[in-house]
Amino acid sequence: MKVVNYLLIFASVYVLTIGPTHAAEDDHSDDSHAHDHVNEAREDHEESESTHAEISAGMAEQAGIRSKASGAGILERTISSYGRLVPNPDGIALIRARFPGQVTKINASLGDSVKAGDPLASIESNDSLQPYTLRAPFAGTVIQRNINVGELAGEQALFTIAKLDPLWVELKIFPGQRREIAPGQLVRIDTGDAQPESRISHIVPQNDNSPYVIARAEIANTEELLSPGRLVSARILVERIEAPLVVENRALQSLDESRVVFVQEGNSFEPRPVELGRTDGQFTEILSGLKPGERYVVENSYLIKADIEKSSVSDDD
Repeated sequence: MKVVNYLLIFASVYVLTIGPTHAAEDDHSDDSHAHDHVNEAREDHEESESTHAEISAGMAEQAGIRSKASGAGILERTISSYGRLVPNPDGIALIRARFPGQVTKINASLGDSVKAGDPLASIESNDSLQPYTLRAPFAGTVIQRNINVGELAGEQALFTIAKLDPLWVELKIFPGQRREIAPGQLVRIDTGDAQPESRISHIVPQNDNSPYVIARAEIANTEELLSPGRLVSARILVERIEAPLVVENRALQSLDESRVVFVQEGNSFEPRPVELGRTDGQFTEILSGLKPGERYVVENSYLIKADIEKSSVSDDD
């Protein structure tokens, strides 16, 4: 009986000494799990904050951040070409002396604008010794002058007058391009200062065995800021393609090795990875990652990218 009592007392002491230790370990285990959950929640929150930017409407307006609704669009397939500006062949006049003689007066210089009937030069005829006046046949610009006072005027062209409005643009079309180029096609011409549009008027073969043909288009030159001989580039529209969803190319950014657009929802701007399709250099087809009607940032999207990258670097530190 005494042995049983001793065993009961020993068991009680063991429970009192060991039990709290296990309870403390259990409590510590629970705290550890709770701490892990808090850390996970914090990491999720920080990750969420680093993958989007919060910008108020006022700040976005001040920074020039603009968005638009995504939707269907037209992709334009074009062919590049280059060439130069030339006067309209129908607007060029070579002025020669009516009778051989000595030039006694010059009235027009290179680059002068003249009106129809304006005097160009005075010549004294060798036969009659009577002076006569050369006059401009139409309004234009003197683009060449090949005579001076005191020289003899014979059969050579003394002046070349050209109408500079409009001008022609002559574009080189090579064999690989020829099948897709035809009169009537829209052409966008880049003069360096402007990008006027025109249409191909006709296609002219070359007579010097050149490997290309010439596509001609008329270009307005009302203020005569363009001059013959100027080199230009052009893009000829050969096909229009309807795409169900497109974005402007300037909206596309690279982030974390992905191509993204920034989708706006209220004051939140989220980078959205997108799969790209065809492009025409101005618009790009979106195959996945964006839905029609969602607003995406068009202007100054790089500012949002910089803000997100800056936040990501700060989080890493």
